[in-house]
Amino acid sequence: MKTQRNVCVITTLLVLLAGQGCKTPWAELITSRDSYAWAEPTWGEADEGLQCRLRPDKRIWHTGETLTFKIDIKNHGQRMFAFPSSQVQQICKIQFDGKWYRWPSPVTIDGSIWPLASGVQFEDIPIALHKQFGIKITPGRHVVRVALVLEGVQVVSNPVGIKILPRTPQK
Repeated sequence: MKTQRNVCVITTLLVLLAGQGCKTPWAELITSRDSYAWAEPTWGEADEGLQCRLRPDKRIWHTGETLTFKIDIKNHGQRMFAFPSSQVQQICKIQFDGKWYRWPSPVTIDGSIWPLASGVQFEDIPIALHKQFGIKITPGRHVVRVALVLEGVQVVSNPVGIKILPRTPQK
């Protein structure tokens, strides 16, 4: 009798929850989750002491403009990493609205290498979302992140919100 009553109570709760659905509209969920991307850029999660921060050169762009950002990377772990400063564009992955993109061709490291030792931080490393990444950029709000892979360690940046305005017709 007691188990029958428990089953009945659980079934009733499930029906009520399923029938009620989520009280928060989907658009509101996206906006609240997305608000972190529109805040002041902070450091992404650490992996083996490495952290990465992505900062947009501006938040609002026009269709057809090349989106540009600055990357900061710091090491507060014990391990030293080789950082190919002149080829950041080619070694990073770009996440645009939840989908990851990579540089299309194989990368041969042939530029300068900076030692990223414990306590070292590099700032204002430029990166651009060139057409080579194959990202279809449309008007509207978007969220961008980058991931750098250094010696097998992938460090992911904070999310950054940007807005693309439609191209204005010329008079």
